[in-house]
Amino acid sequence: MNYLFRKIVILIGVVFFMALILFTGMMFLKNETEVYSQGGIALAIEKPTFFTLSDSKETKEGPDVTHAYEISLFGLALGSYTLVERTLDNEVKIVFEEVTNTGWMPFAVSLNTKNLEEAKVKSWHPEPVQQAQDDTYGADPTTNPYGTIATGEGEILQGNLYVSRPITLGNGEAVNELRHEIPNMTLEEGQLAKSFWLPPKHEMQTWFMLSPEPFFSSEADEDKWISHALQNRREQLNWLTPEGPLVKIPLTEDLRTEMAYAVIDERTQDAVSAEWNQTAPSLFFESMMQNAKATAE
Repeated sequence: MNYLFRKIVILIGVVFFMALILFTGMMFLKNETEVYSQGGIALAIEKPTFFTLSDSKETKEGPDVTHAYEISLFGLALGSYTLVERTLDNEVKIVFEEVTNTGWMPFAVSLNTKNLEEAKVKSWHPEPVQQAQDDTYGADPTTNPYGTIATGEGEILQGNLYVSRPITLGNGEAVNELRHEIPNMTLEEGQLAKSFWLPPKHEMQTWFMLSPEPFFSSEADEDKWISHALQNRREQLNWLTPEGPLVKIPLTEDLRTEMAYAVIDERTQDAVSAEWNQTAPSLFFESMMQNAKATAE
């Protein structure tokens, strides 16, 4: 009896220490893999050490180059990381990133933009904005992108991070149920860290634009658009994806539509950017218009 008891205690101890080692590796031990470089900056995905990132599978279609990676743990599939580089006709690039968690446990990831030692950030969130309730669409908590980052070699417009759960509504429509938007990032020692936790069966999307020139001809023009977008929430497309911007859908009796977002053709055309570009031309509005065209093709 004592022998059996000792074996059980030893087994429990071994399982405990294995779990402790795995937990330590998951929470504290991390490594980076560089996945993209352009114009002096580099992008790396920081993940738990025990996670494996597969070799990239590259595909090209139109203006898009897609790099797809599988994420696994000891051979078990956990999810994926996908990077899409879209080159517009004006040579501005939009980089879309997506991380999915198809596994059974949450994990932490950071998408780090590097080589920003001399960068100057202009926030697109200069003031808090009250969330307005719309009778048709309900409340939309999404807001302006993170901001522009002048690097010395050009400018970056960084979008926020969007953690969501893909769901199917009762009418069969596939949408993304927004769990939270992450507008806060950390820029330290030349690195912009976009960090987040990803629950099981969830996904995260973010994006940034790269340009060798400023997106606006003057700071005053940029401030004017920032202020307008903060006060007119449905005129700024915040949640960009390669398939088109995800925007708030109208409310229905299905309560999940309170936080449901999808691609709506009318919004994808981005008539607002076209209108603003007529009276206040900018590389930003031009790029948004060209992105809408690339999405439609």
